[in-house]
Amino acid sequence: MMNEYSIVIAGVGGQGGLTLSRIIATAATLSGLSVKTGETLGMAQRGGSVQSYIKIGKKVRSPLIRKDSADALIGLEPLEAVRALRYIGPQTKIILDPEPVPTIFNLVGREDYPKIEDLLGKLMEKTRHLYIVQARREAEALNSRPSANMILLGKLFSINAFLPSDKIEEAIRLVLRRKADKAIAAYKRGATL
Repeated sequence: MMNEYSIVIAGVGGQGGLTLSRIIATAATLSGLSVKTGETLGMAQRGGSVQSYIKIGKKVRSPLIRKDSADALIGLEPLEAVRALRYIGPQTKIILDPEPVPTIFNLVGREDYPKIEDLLGKLMEKTRHLYIVQARREAEALNSRPSANMILLGKLFSINAFLPSDKIEEAIRLVLRRKADKAIAAYKRGATL
C-alpha cells in the first residue's frame, strides 16, 4: 500500500454508505494501519445526500481529501457520485452502481433528476477508471438487497487490494454481526465482477 489511500463514498441515506465506511475503517485498524473518517450528512435520514471520507495509511492525521486526489470513489448512486466530483482526479477509480435513487428533493420536485448518460459523461471527463456495477441487481440475485454496498466494496478490492481481504471479512463480521454471512457473500461476489 502507498503512504495514504483515500476513499470517498457517495450515496443517499439508507444505502449503507456509513456502514461501509465503518467496515473499511475497522478493516484498516485490524490491519495495523492508521485511519481517519469523516462524513457530510445532507440529511442523515433516508433520502438525503451522504458522503463519507476515509484515509488509510501508516500515520494519517486528517480525513480531509484534497481536490482531485481521491484514490477511489464508491458511488452508491450516480447523482451523488457526481456531487463528489471535486475529489475525482485522473487516477481515481470510480466503482458505480448506475441505478438512480432519487433524493427527497427529487421526490418533492425541488430538483430534477438528470439523465444517467449525462452523469456518466461528467464522471468520465474526470477519470477513465469508471467501473459500472449493477450492485443492487446483483444483491437481489443473492437475496440480499441491503448488501449492494458490499458488492461495490468487493469490486474495488478486485481492482486495488488496498487492505487484506481476510481483514475486510473480519471487519464485516464485527460490524454486521448476524447479517455478516450475506454481506460477505456479496463482497465475494463483487470481487468476481
